[in-house]
Amino acid sequence: MSIKTCLFCLSFFLASCNQVTQLSVGDIKEVAVQHFREKGFYAIRDTADIHVKLIKTGLADEWYVAFNAVMSRPALFLYHISDPKEPPHYIPLTNKSEGIIEHVDFENVTNDEDYELVIDLHFDYGLAYQGREIVILRHPFGNPAYEIFSFPFEQVWESIDSFDNQYGLPQHSKRVENRSFYEFFEGYILIKGTVNYRDNHLLEYKWDRIHEEFLLILDEELHEVNEEEDKGGIVHKVKGNKILVEVNAHEEGCIAYLIEDAQGHVIEIPKKIHDELLCSQVTSLSPNGRYLIYTNLASNAICIYDIEQQKNKTILKDFNSYEGVSEVVWAPHKPIRFGFISVNQEEFLENTTIYIFSFDADGELYQKNYPIKVHYECDLEGICVPLKDYNYKFERNNLFVYTPDANGKFKGLPLYH
Repeated sequence: MSIKTCLFCLSFFLASCNQVTQLSVGDIKEVAVQHFREKGFYAIRDTADIHVKLIKTGLADEWYVAFNAVMSRPALFLYHISDPKEPPHYIPLTNKSEGIIEHVDFENVTNDEDYELVIDLHFDYGLAYQGREIVILRHPFGNPAYEIFSFPFEQVWESIDSFDNQYGLPQHSKRVENRSFYEFFEGYILIKGTVNYRDNHLLEYKWDRIHEEFLLILDEELHEVNEEEDKGGIVHKVKGNKILVEVNAHEEGCIAYLIEDAQGHVIEIPKKIHDELLCSQVTSLSPNGRYLIYTNLASNAICIYDIEQQKNKTILKDFNSYEGVSEVVWAPHKPIRFGFISVNQEEFLENTTIYIFSFDADGELYQKNYPIKVHYECDLEGICVPLKDYNYKFERNNLFVYTPDANGKFKGLPLYH
């Protein structure tokens, strides 16, 4: 063992005995470089080639996860902060091609008592090929971890078909096999988008507890709005369970929604709100099915509609003045409470503001704004938002947590109202 590694282990032990926060991401990166190179990962040259994320697996159980941030054979090292005597867990993704691990997180994908490690792999071969794959590992903090699901949710090839006659510039063409996104919901995995060359497609996988694998249970096209309405008929229903259904949008850059009951009937709502749902950038339905949050592009605002009382209210004005508005998160229990985050790099001192909305016993809605720095990322179109569950969430009804920087460590925001 090298002197640097020995010194790290000593600092690791002392930090854990005294104060865990003394151990920095920089410390982990230093020793992780050594561990990667000892395993033959020579593409890892220094700390810039590694990302580190802090993950909590219990109330007082923390791990640092180190993974390659450059093109290499993908692998992870897991360092148990709560038990410094435990050697790091080494998880090589031996059946994967060279790639970059873009993101890792700890999710209860199987909806049981065990949480899984979710990994996003990026295969970056420049203009020739861009690919991304989700990999889910079972029992990642035990021995051994094993893969229970993987899917290539992005596969794009680019080639030169010809050269123009005037300047001889190459004419590129793209072949898109997969360009989709994934969601987790109570033991289900949903894959939506272009799948195996099929546009507007949906795959649904369900966790089989007996065989411990995800089984494909649905493979179909996303429905058009009129197909959904014709399928189940439109019903007037203000109480009971409802779900928000994503349907195929007719306008580029839009996401469209309908509200259905458990039997697949489309819920009747005012036509104006129905039309706004055909292109609503921020959309959410409360867990009890009563409150619909949607983007009103005509009014340049985000609104909340009480389906039972049939009342509409604006909760965020001047929607297009923000670089981005995040997804809505709901508190897990009563009283009903929800929140989201807006990004405005010109007007906000910290660039971001957290909005928390609470209903009192009489159904009145109260709002509090917190100008607090929350880590966010921007896409190629310039839309900047924090990621739900990764950068912010409700830990409890009276505790909202967020990540102020890229390290992934949550900070608490107590809610007293």
